[in-house]
Amino acid sequence: MSQGVVKCWLEVIPSDIDPEAAPKLWEIAPKEPEEFELRFCIFNCEGVPMVDAEGCTDAYLRAFFDTKEDVQETDTHFRNSDGKPDFQYRLVYRIKIPRKQRKFTVQMFDRDFFGSNDAIGEAQIDLSQLMEDCALTKAPLTLNKKYYQEVMLSETDQKMNFSKLPAKAGGNDSRFWLDMLAKDKKGKITKNGKVWCQCDLMPIAHAEKNPVGKARDNPNHSPNLPPPQGRLEFSFNPFKMLGQLVGPALRRKIYCGLCAAVLCAIVVAILPNIIAAMIMQLLTP
Repeated sequence: MSQGVVKCWLEVIPSDIDPEAAPKLWEIAPKEPEEFELRFCIFNCEGVPMVDAEGCTDAYLRAFFDTKEDVQETDTHFRNSDGKPDFQYRLVYRIKIPRKQRKFTVQMFDRDFFGSNDAIGEAQIDLSQLMEDCALTKAPLTLNKKYYQEVMLSETDQKMNFSKLPAKAGGNDSRFWLDMLAKDKKGKITKNGKVWCQCDLMPIAHAEKNPVGKARDNPNHSPNLPPPQGRLEFSFNPFKMLGQLVGPALRRKIYCGLCAAVLCAIVVAILPNIIAAMIMQLLTP
């Protein structure tokens, strides 16, 4: 009964051969790990569901190779109500290749202050091929459309969409959509929005010559990340602040409540006059 296969290399060398002419021994020691830098940019999202009861989401993302190592998070887009939270955030990782964990995980959450954060969805990218090629060529590589279709497509089960990019992409084929997937109560896989990303891997020597800042810190290039849009802005206009802080579902309830209160106040104000007029009408011959 077979218990596996051992692949061997056998060389037979005469004992009287000159030691200088003998074939050199093959070096079979494991390759020493080399340091690389992974730059993962998260631009914005689309189709994110509204998790909070008032019809909005306090969305943020976290990404990692291993939860026991370097887990990084974006900032939080508070009170997003259109399903398009904007981040413009760069995550920078120092990794060593070869490594055991090569799958990069991106997760989206809804931040809660008085309870556990709600998971919205996640995606995984298998970067094994990208790591091998970068370690072999010692040159920076970008996970672009051509590389994905010609090299990675047959090696990964995570589908990345390089089409239907936002108009501001300007035809940039190095950015892609990642679908945020989650299981519903019946165990069915559902899509809870998508994230627009960019992934670059480079040797540490190249990274140190061309440094970039985390998040939107300087140096801010490759790509330049502008301030995110749609975030909370302080205003002395109470209606504007209400529109930013309160979700549309709760706003509708507040507006309905205010209208009902105004109508009740009007009725209470004119009710005595109506009753008096009715009494006078009855007492007048």
